[in-house]
Order: sequence, then C-alpha cells, then structure tokens
Amino acid sequence: LPLRQIVKDTGAELVTIDYKETLNTDFSIFNAVIMSGSPRGDDIVDHHLPYFQWIKSYDQPILGICAGHHITGKLYGAEIIRDKEKEVGDLLVFIEHRDPIFEGYSDKFLATQNHHDSITLPDSFIRLAHTTKCRNSMMKHKEKPIYTTQFHPEILNIKIVQNFLALPV
Repeated sequence: LPLRQIVKDTGAELVTIDYKETLNTDFSIFNAVIMSGSPRGDDIVDHHLPYFQWIKSYDQPILGICAGHHITGKLYGAEIIRDKEKEVGDLLVFIEHRDPIFEGYSDKFLATQNHHDSITLPDSFIRLAHTTKCRNSMMKHKEKPIYTTQFHPEILNIKIVQNFLALPV
C-alpha cells in the first residue's frame, strides 16, 4: 500500500488496525490516526459507523480518506450524496481555505478520485477544497485536528499525508 510506505518514509511508527478491531483498541496510545478508503458499496458507511464512534472523543490528529471522509462526516451529521458527484480519474482540486496541510501547494492541484458517493458539509467542519463536481472534496473540523479527503492523497498528493503527519500533537 502506498499509504504504509508514505508513513514509514516519514519515520513515524506504523500500526495497522482492521476496522473490526477498533472496538477493542485504546486509541489514546496513538499520536495520530489515518483512516484509509474501503471498497465501494451502498452500505459501507452505515455498516462501519459503529466501529468509528471513537472519532468523536479522540483528540489527536485524524486523516480520513474516502470512506474515512464519509464515515467522519456522517458521525458529525453529514448526509451521503449518492452518485450525483461521482468522480473517477485525476481531477483538479481547488483550495478554498488555506491550511498548514496544504504547505507546498498552490491554489489548485491534481488529485486521484475514485468515488460514486460524496457527503454534505457538517456544521462543525469548514470546507477546505472542492472540485468542479464535488462540493466537499476536503474538510477540517472547526475545533479538533480532524481532516478528511474525498480524493486519495496517497497516490498523487503524498505531501498532504506528510504535512498531516508533521502537524503538532
């Protein structure tokens, strides 16, 4: 997996946890969490939601990618948008709100998209970026260090993952 290699290359210690193990995991031992994507399916978010309740009480940085974006959004009140904002391929992402996670990026960049569903913006988040089709391509919690992306930064945007891992804990 490219994500594992990116984390290892930063020198960070890596522990991989299957979502089914999250109910028995003490997340307080981790300085940060990255939630990777998952296979497509209409019930992915609803099925996985019980395993991710820890997100609301975790205070360290979180990066949710694709399904992690949907699950986090749903936990905070987002609605799932089915098939209307579908994107596949490398598309331009437009930065709306500057943030340290975009260190080294201009106002737009190419990112790999591979999703049928998207989410609305929860009230407790600010939209960081969008595409011409997807209104909520990246968001950040207003008070907690939670970032989520609809796109897959582990493919073309390694610097976003590196910037996330460099956030103060």
